[in-house]
Amino acid sequence: MENTTNTTTTTTTTTTTPSPHVYQVVVGCIAFFLILPFVLVPITRYPLGSTGAVLVGAFLMVVTTVIDQTRVYTVIGDMNNLKTIFLLCGMMAISSYFERERLIDFLFNKLFPPGLKFHWWLLRLSIIDSIVAALFTNDVACVILTPLILNKWIEQKRDKSELNTLLLTLATQANIGSTLTIFGNPQMALIASKSNVFVDTNSRFELKTCVEYLWIPTFIVWLLNLIFLFTYHHLIQCRRKNRALPEDTSSNINVVDQEQVEEDEEEEQQQQQSSVAVTTEIKKLPRFTERFRLKRLGNNTEQISSRLSTTSPVKIDRSVSIPSFSNFDLISNADEKDFQPSESRLFKSILFILLITVIALLFASNDKVYFDIGLIPIAAAIILFVADTLINHRPPTIILMRIDWNVLLLFFGLFVWLDGLNSTGIPHKIWVALKLNSASLTDIKSLLIFYIFTLIGSNVFSNVPLTLLVLEQVPPTGDHLSLVLYLAFITTIAGNLTLFGSVANLIVAQKALTSSLQHKFDFWTYLKFGFLTTILLSLVGTFIIYGLLRVIH
Repeated sequence: MENTTNTTTTTTTTTTTPSPHVYQVVVGCIAFFLILPFVLVPITRYPLGSTGAVLVGAFLMVVTTVIDQTRVYTVIGDMNNLKTIFLLCGMMAISSYFERERLIDFLFNKLFPPGLKFHWWLLRLSIIDSIVAALFTNDVACVILTPLILNKWIEQKRDKSELNTLLLTLATQANIGSTLTIFGNPQMALIASKSNVFVDTNSRFELKTCVEYLWIPTFIVWLLNLIFLFTYHHLIQCRRKNRALPEDTSSNINVVDQEQVEEDEEEEQQQQQSSVAVTTEIKKLPRFTERFRLKRLGNNTEQISSRLSTTSPVKIDRSVSIPSFSNFDLISNADEKDFQPSESRLFKSILFILLITVIALLFASNDKVYFDIGLIPIAAAIILFVADTLINHRPPTIILMRIDWNVLLLFFGLFVWLDGLNSTGIPHKIWVALKLNSASLTDIKSLLIFYIFTLIGSNVFSNVPLTLLVLEQVPPTGDHLSLVLYLAFITTIAGNLTLFGSVANLIVAQKALTSSLQHKFDFWTYLKFGFLTTILLSLVGTFIIYGLLRVIH
């Protein structure tokens, strides 16, 4: 991104593209900021949803003539936009087969035996969460793993104080782990496909580039986040012990007596006379203690487990309502046996081989032997359709229904909606005002400006829209390797800042609320952990990438 290159590009653009009219600028900005709140925050009174809001925004851009009608087809049919859609669609289909075969469920039973200490729970959950996120996107990881870990937690009658830490682990480690591959999250896939237009091949965001520059900072950030999670849980335990700590020995005896009375009310009545001495102190204590809750939870565990095992996992465990619409009705009417695990080891072997092949081909892709980032995953999914039909005699209907078409529609709407905003010229003016058009990102000052802009923008506009807006400002010529690396890493880690920073966070919160526990994992609970840790971790990772660029590039 040298000054001479950018000047030339800007000059060329101004000669071919007319300046936007005042009407276009005003109406385009209104159409953007009017819709933005509905995209970012679930509004209960007007539940338009992210996808519905983006489609309305795209509609407003066209109906108000901010962009021409024919421009819609040009934007949607753009090769790099379609590569993003194909990549996500193919990986969703592959992940659905892994989900159907219950391979991750089997792994969970092996990794989380009864009596396992909580720090081992966190470590093992962090590892499997990050790997699943890297292979099948962070959203899919949270959809699959959240109900599994909650059910396992209920079965083992574990301490309720562990629950928030587990949910924080699921959300944050999935987001961090998704930076390991170019298909780990939507914005990474978008950067990978959009960077194909860059003339400089070294500036393209390919899988081997991701491994070379992002794996080290991702591992360090992942490890630090795990340490923060351990510390967070330790502080919760200390605070809990301090609250339960008696003032003297006599009060301690009263607490024990109170818990015994609550466990058996009939025994309390029989021993009423012997309990008179402590009656006054007992009334001051809360009636439902933690021990009583856990006992009641334990008594209901058998019923809960039975209900979960007899109910189709397609109906309960895997449905998603935030931020996408649920396929509940459609899937529940389908034949449930089509989503039961197959008994064919051959098919399971093909499934593993194809996943490894997709990763290997994308890693080996180069100018001489090119493997398309969008067509390879789609091809693997089609091969699985055929293999499943021939070996298991099952149609691909259920798998196709489980593809999150809501997300794909969201992307189509985003392409048009944000193209309308770009046509106003406002994003480019902000980009120039921050001097990011001429920033090489090799000096600390310009890097910090870009870091702050990306971190805040990812939470104000959401990471995928921000990624689209930034990439539209970057000319095809010049060296953009540092920009795409920082953009991919910061936009992904920024999702851990608040509960609304990432779709994966919302999925975890929704799954916890709709589970049999009905646990509320709210905004402030998340913010207490996520805000400071995300700022620190994203800074650490950014400077590690900065060092790697100076050493390698």
